[in-house]
Amino acid sequence: MFTIHKLATLTGAAFLSCASAMLTAAGEASATAALALATTTTTIPWIGDYTATHTLLPCAELSVTATIVIQVPISGPSCTAIPGPPSPDGSCLVNPFCSPSGLNIDYYRNYLGDYSRGDFPSSYYITENLQPLDSSLTNRTFFPQDDSPANLPVVYPSAELGTGGPYFVGWTRDTNGGITVDANNFTLVYSGFYRAPATGTYSLCTSADNRNEIFFGDGNALDCFEGRVPTDASPLAFSTGGNFVNDVNCTEVDLVGGRYYPVRNVYGDWQGPSAFSFTIQGPGVNQTYDFDGDVYPLECGSFF
Repeated sequence: MFTIHKLATLTGAAFLSCASAMLTAAGEASATAALALATTTTTIPWIGDYTATHTLLPCAELSVTATIVIQVPISGPSCTAIPGPPSPDGSCLVNPFCSPSGLNIDYYRNYLGDYSRGDFPSSYYITENLQPLDSSLTNRTFFPQDDSPANLPVVYPSAELGTGGPYFVGWTRDTNGGITVDANNFTLVYSGFYRAPATGTYSLCTSADNRNEIFFGDGNALDCFEGRVPTDASPLAFSTGGNFVNDVNCTEVDLVGGRYYPVRNVYGDWQGPSAFSFTIQGPGVNQTYDFDGDVYPLECGSFF
């Protein structure tokens, strides 16, 4: 009869045991089995990794050969952080490991330029369940004024528009994110998150030929809780233009540095030339439409 002190070191818990076992000449398997039956274990919880060295001594001065059983580390349940509710300042929770790869840009049809003339709602692409004709990412929210082409065939698809509404067959233009559109009539939706570099008041400005609407913050650009885009939200600012006269309109918002704010621009063009600009200016930030390193796609949002 003898007593063995046994220590097994593992991640998450350390075990120290003193076991009494009768060893026979049956060999290693019998020693292991006897030890397992007679072991009393005290578990000491440990958070983190711990490595220790322990000398195994028999409780009595006996010349014996013992078999040491190394226990497999215990795997504890994984912990997942539960995000809190959206911030009252209009910011959203964003995955901290997500990279600032740009805003989502989605290209939708705008038949006869319905959106951007009259009172046609900018949410039509949602309520009509439209699928984007093309999608990409972009850090840039600007493309310059263009003009009607000189040598393309012209048709008039709507008697209502008459000679005032030509459609230039084959007319396209480049916009942002590598997306090329039908330059006669189109809609672009820019959406994602803007990370405020510093705390303070920011100016959001836009100009457009023909129309752009700015949505910003929780409940306006999107719902930070579910990620849903509201169809009844009113834009914080909008701009209209045409005939190469595009007014600039702005709104101001108070932001907290380091927080992520949802932003959405819905731009529409109809029956002719187009232009678009959306800029942000704030503490230490010159007015810009280039957002490298400051904007994140919708997939980075942490929604419930």
